[in-house]
Amino acid sequence: MDRRTTVGTALVALAVVLFTVPALAPVQAVLTHDTTAITFDGRDTLEEQGVRIVPYENLSDRGQELYVQTLENGGTYRVSPGKGAPEFDYRTGAERSQARREDPDTRPGYVAIERPENATLPTADEPFDRERRTREDGAEKHRKTVMRYDIMKVSRGPPPLGSTPQLVRLGASLLAVVSFGIGGYLVSSK
Repeated sequence: MDRRTTVGTALVALAVVLFTVPALAPVQAVLTHDTTAITFDGRDTLEEQGVRIVPYENLSDRGQELYVQTLENGGTYRVSPGKGAPEFDYRTGAERSQARREDPDTRPGYVAIERPENATLPTADEPFDRERRTREDGAEKHRKTVMRYDIMKVSRGPPPLGSTPQLVRLGASLLAVVSFGIGGYLVSSK
């Protein structure tokens, strides 16, 4: 066996390994906390929509930490399974859809955090509606409502495509394709 065939065989073997490793070690699910959902509603409307309201003070220490981290990280924060808060209902998209079909009056996976007045928390992600702000009749009440309730969507699922685990898998697959192509060429050509 000449050197060219040996290198080609090694590259094909590397490609096979690189193709199988991602299949044997799938990307683990993550728990996502997202406060970018928008609401201009007060307590009554949120309850009518089936959104569970939890006062910030009633969150566990871990729940408060996750909420603050989410606000500080631009509205989205991910942790590995087992590192979530017990009061958050982490479900996959399919589980949320199923629960919504079974009970259309609920919003599984959503929680409204009732922020305390004069809180030293990071600014809520809720935008302040400029049109409502210009009207004098309810501008101050509206501002307080917007700043009082912050909707957070919690879910369990695969990390987004741009995350490190997904990029490692993509890189391994790309390297496998290149390795297989070069190795196959070296073995087949004389």
